[in-house]
Amino acid sequence: MQAVIYAGLRIGARDQLIHDALIYKRVIEVAREFQLSPGTIRAAGKRISNTSVFELSLLGGGNPMPIGKVVADSFRKAALGAYRNYHGTFRNLELPCWVITDGTEKIEVLELRRIDTGEESL
Repeated sequence: MQAVIYAGLRIGARDQLIHDALIYKRVIEVAREFQLSPGTIRAAGKRISNTSVFELSLLGGGNPMPIGKVVADSFRKAALGAYRNYHGTFRNLELPCWVITDGTEKIEVLELRRIDTGEESL
C-alpha cells in the first residue's frame, strides 16, 4: 500500500493518529499517551479535521497514472505536495498537456513548477 502524502502539515501522520485517538478518548488521555500538552493535542486534531483526502492522478500521456492519496486543505496544496514529493518524476514533464487531477479539478504541471520556484503564488 502506498503511503499517504500530508501536504502542508509538518507532522501529518502524527496529527492523523491524534485525530483518530480523539474519536474514542478524551484530550487528557491522548495527551498522556503522546506525551504532549492538551493544547497541542487540540491543535493537531483541528488541523486534521480541516483537511480533505484527494486521490490524485497524472493525465497527459494516454491513460491516467495514479499518484496516490494526498491530505491537504485545498486541491492546489495537494497537487503542490504531490509535485514536491515526486519532484524527480515531474521535473521532466515539459509539455502543457500534463496535468494533475482529482477527477473534478485539474492543474498543469508547468503551473506547479512556477509555484514551486516562486514565480507564482499558491
